[in-house]
Amino acid sequence: MGVLLCEPALAQAQRETTDENVRRRQAERQQQHSPYWDGFILKHQGNCTEAIEKLKPLANRGFGFEDAQTALGECYLQLAGLDVTGGSAPDRQETFEKQKFKTALEWIGKAARAGHFGAQAIMVSLYAAGLGPDDDIIEGAKWAHLYLTNPSRLNLGAPIAAVVSIDQIRESMDKTSWLIGKERARDWVPLYDKKTPPAPTQ
Repeated sequence: MGVLLCEPALAQAQRETTDENVRRRQAERQQQHSPYWDGFILKHQGNCTEAIEKLKPLANRGFGFEDAQTALGECYLQLAGLDVTGGSAPDRQETFEKQKFKTALEWIGKAARAGHFGAQAIMVSLYAAGLGPDDDIIEGAKWAHLYLTNPSRLNLGAPIAAVVSIDQIRESMDKTSWLIGKERARDWVPLYDKKTPPAPTQ
């Protein structure tokens, strides 16, 4: 009797074409959509205003949610009118007067201090543009060394994203200052956000 029950399913599978199979599986996957990714998808689509609403609850969870913190910071940078991938350096004083920029620095800083290599690359870019949290370019060198030697980036084989910014920082200082930055990176210890609030209710 077990064979008889399997026969209709086998016959249906044989009748189903490859295209139908792909469409059916895609429909099943869409029904299993995880809301975790909504903010990242919106950010990737360039809709940072809506992405912030989805990313903020995740970023607030703290340790383990550094991807969300970085994405949230990138959205705030975009809304502040900055391009983290390069371009002309905006006026420091004018930029620091923008609340969205201050919020971006806060979130990117949290993720970078926890060891997130994407956030560390953004810190390097900000220092290279003269927009680091402070005027200490040696801190920019520290972030460059941390990014270049980041174990997660190296294990993943991720390419170096901040090459131009690293070169700008290196060229803006003498060799001794660059090595002081390297020494600061050696003494660096990750700082994790200790609070982990409960998951948001839906």
